[in-house]
Amino acid sequence: MDYRDKKPRYKGICPVCGKTNWICKSIAMELGVNTGIGHCLGCNTFLNVKFNEERQEMDLEIYEDYVKRTSEKEE
Repeated sequence: MDYRDKKPRYKGICPVCGKTNWICKSIAMELGVNTGIGHCLGCNTFLNVKFNEERQEMDLEIYEDYVKRTSEKEE
């Protein structure tokens, strides 16, 4: 059985170019760590990926913005 073909894919829209990316949850996400990283297939921007349970979609954020935002919270 090919597990990859059976995993659901969730929509995520790139905040830079607007391309719709279809993203599977990572193993870490399946285990409860709701964050990941990836690249947009349209513009190759490095993105932070978070699953939005309510909308059943992926929330995408430019990785540098994510790092800046989370670093400000720690200060």
